Amino acid sequence: MNDHDDHEHGLRRQRALMIGHGALMIFAGLLAGFAFLFDLIGEMTLWPIPGSITVDLPGDTRAWRAAHTGNIMNGLMIIGVGLALPLLRLSARARPFVVWGLVLTVWGNFGFYLLSALGASGRGLSFGPNRFGGGDALSVLAFLVGYPGAFVAPIVLLLVARGAFREARAARAEEG
Repeated sequence: MNDHDDHEHGLRRQRALMIGHGALMIFAGLLAGFAFLFDLIGEMTLWPIPGSITVDLPGDTRAWRAAHTGNIMNGLMIIGVGLALPLLRLSARARPFVVWGLVLTVWGNFGFYLLSALGASGRGLSFGPNRFGGGDALSVLAFLVGYPGAFVAPIVLLLVARGAFREARAARAEEG
């Protein structure tokens, strides 16, 4: 295998990893959609299965809605970047950072959404108490798993934008 083949093989693997993680994230968002539904109606019922079970899920409806929509959006983001990866002019160091930075971000966000939905006081928005609550262990854990992505994702997306604009400039130069 030559350097070009190694590059193509690595790119193909990274794209597939991003798409796989994205599909799992969308799946998680869809499951959270059931929890959102059950929280809204106060019971677990799946038509056409007869009967229902009264449920009182921890957390609040807002948090279950966020777990549903947020995980789906994160899944779409990582799939989109994964599909765009071959079009981006990224350095040999930047591309793995983009891939693994987004994997870290979406799974960190998954943990944040889930722990927040399960009833983290303070909504998991800070390391300690805030105006929403007292910063219990669940809240601190939600904050800690989501916090790295809050810094990594913007850097990753700036790298993606830079790589896309570099490719656009190169394509324009090739046109003539």
